Amino acid sequence: MRRAKTHSYLQVDDYLDLLNYAKQLHDIKWQQELKEALQHHLQENGKETKDSKINALWRHFDQINDRLLELFDLLRNSKNAAERNSWSEQIWELKLEQIKLEKQIQASYSHL
Repeated sequence: MRRAKTHSYLQVDDYLDLLNYAKQLHDIKWQQELKEALQHHLQENGKETKDSKINALWRHFDQINDRLLELFDLLRNSKNAAERNSWSEQIWELKLEQIKLEKQIQASYSHL
């Protein structure tokens, strides 16, 4: 049983990584396909993804990804060292928040 849960967590994490990459590429179609595939995967395991808490977590995850993309663009195009340091700090803070959020998303799916 524990092994099955670990396998499921890894698959969810893989979907989240791919979703993040699709967002970086601005590939809306791929993002939607990944979300649908994740929903299908979770439904096969008897999990329902319509829960409002999970949807709110996904929206927050999307907002973090959007802000990270903005900051990476600013960082890439800036020559000002002070601005680059500030944006780098913001990026690291958002990445930490993203990790916490990924754990919350995974935990929410495991409790369905």
